[in-house]
Amino acid sequence: MTRQYIKYDKVSLFEKIDKISIDRVGNQVITKFGNNVISTAKVSKRYEVFDIKSYLRSKIDMIEKNFKISEYFFYVKKGVQELILLSDEVEINEMRFQKSFFILNSSDRSRKLNFNIGLFSKTNNIYIIKNIGLSKKHLNGVTEIAEESIKNINDEVFSEQIDMMRSLVGHKVLLSNIKKIIVNDPDVNVNHMKFDSFKNYFLNRYCLHEDQLKILKVPSRDLNTDGSDFYLDAFSVFYTYMKLFSDQDSHVIRRETEKISEITQFAIRNQILDSLLS
Repeated sequence: MTRQYIKYDKVSLFEKIDKISIDRVGNQVITKFGNNVISTAKVSKRYEVFDIKSYLRSKIDMIEKNFKISEYFFYVKKGVQELILLSDEVEINEMRFQKSFFILNSSDRSRKLNFNIGLFSKTNNIYIIKNIGLSKKHLNGVTEIAEESIKNINDEVFSEQIDMMRSLVGHKVLLSNIKKIIVNDPDVNVNHMKFDSFKNYFLNRYCLHEDQLKILKVPSRDLNTDGSDFYLDAFSVFYTYMKLFSDQDSHVIRRETEKISEITQFAIRNQILDSLLS
């Protein structure tokens, strides 16, 4: 799904939010948008209806205390409600990011309640989410947990991810260490698929030597870097990997951000690398 962001106007956004209506009747949850029923879902006794309308209003008010919201994306379809807010800009390695807030809810059991905080580059269509976040199933107690988890949002919540990304600029990391991070469990096939997707995207985007291209084309399960290891730009590795998840839900982006952030443990400065290879 391509997200279209529009200029922030609190009054018009609240008017849209107020059209959401979620009610439980017996073992069914009925979702309306305006006067239209858009979803009916059967639920268990443990299911707890979450008041996403009040939650969105309160979080917008909270965010506005410390950030200037410039744009937003609002989406309601069937039993899914999603809001993304974009605010202040920050530059990292000549890329423009906006401090962003991602709230996702469902009233049809298709998604967990999510509230994640991160960075978004509109021109490059890349999301980074690290540090503070909430992901909770709609079971008894979800309302209390949601209210208690994030009570205040200020500039400090972005510091860790900004510092982490800036620390990668001017560093390189070995291919073997990248594979070690992405394929953290070699018995899980999806990890190999992620590493292969990363390699394919990287070799099609960056200029590499012919021998490096041959190595990157080897399937993950067959790739042995002993004797053929080489360094890649750390920031480009981070960017490329996160690019793979641009269309995923925020809790997925958060998980993958935290995973690939481990390359900071293996990154070395270019001048140190030059001295090692000279």
